[in-house]
Amino acid sequence: MNAPKLRLAVVCGGYSAEAAVSRKSAANVMEHLDRERYEPTLIHIDADGWWAEVAGERRAVSREKFTVPGLPPFDGVFIIVHGTPGEDGRLQGYFELLGIPHTTGNARNMALTFHKGWTTGLLRAKGHPVAPSKEIPKGADVEGLDLELLLVGIDLPCFVKPNEAGSSVGVHRVDRVEELRAAIRAALAAESSSVLVEGFLDGREFTVGVLPDGAGGVMALPITEIISHNAFFDYAAKYEGASDEITPADLPAETTEQLQELAVAVYRDLDCAGMARVDMILMDGIPRIIEINTVPGFSAASIVPQQGAAIGLSKQDILTRVVEATVGLAKK
Repeated sequence: MNAPKLRLAVVCGGYSAEAAVSRKSAANVMEHLDRERYEPTLIHIDADGWWAEVAGERRAVSREKFTVPGLPPFDGVFIIVHGTPGEDGRLQGYFELLGIPHTTGNARNMALTFHKGWTTGLLRAKGHPVAPSKEIPKGADVEGLDLELLLVGIDLPCFVKPNEAGSSVGVHRVDRVEELRAAIRAALAAESSSVLVEGFLDGREFTVGVLPDGAGGVMALPITEIISHNAFFDYAAKYEGASDEITPADLPAETTEQLQELAVAVYRDLDCAGMARVDMILMDGIPRIIEINTVPGFSAASIVPQQGAAIGLSKQDILTRVVEATVGLAKK
């Protein structure tokens, strides 16, 4: 007798500048989920409210128990909201209070990894190589900042990043001291509580997807090298074709193994779940972590599906591994 299908809510959208990317990812998830195993319903979160697409109509979602009129309760949630509230722990906390399993890390993991400064600090404390950095809190007197003091230990060029924004939204490369103050002001305005000023890492950029391996553990996917046509891997490079993405990256076998082992170690040290992607710069033979994406894109242009394809993992295979290792395991 076949097991009953899991009823999945595929949640997309959100309240950040990444909402459009999230919807593209969700469309790909809906297309490639295994219909022999799952019954998915697309749920949108936006400024107009929470609503479901059901039989060509729009139905409001009840937030009291996360239910949709006319549909049975969901067995689990596939979270594909990039940015807030899907990547900062808010949705995870909500579903955990309701007892509904989901496909990402828990609320604590997501809140930590969404904040670039907190993530960098923890990775540094655990001995992982990261760029030198300093934080500027919200409400800081930007006009009164001593820029020379701020840059002690951080050479130019450097990057100024909102601590709580993804997809390179609000990130600025700063090549001259006189550009720094304006970059800090702009980053503080980009949906963030604070700003990270981070040293420039001069090297090759790589990203490594990490997935459940289908046997109770996790595995690193083939490595992708990012060659941006712009000053760095910004929004246009990520989503508008202004970069070359080479999968698998042209690296010696021992370097490939080193980067993949580091990606898995970071995933475990940060207590991640489901799929994630670890970005790093290889500089002077040492890989340094830039950030970790705990809700990586899954659109047609996204990197994790490319990496899976390089070893014969279809989009359906990837999604099945993620769901079975999170929602499926919780339901057993």
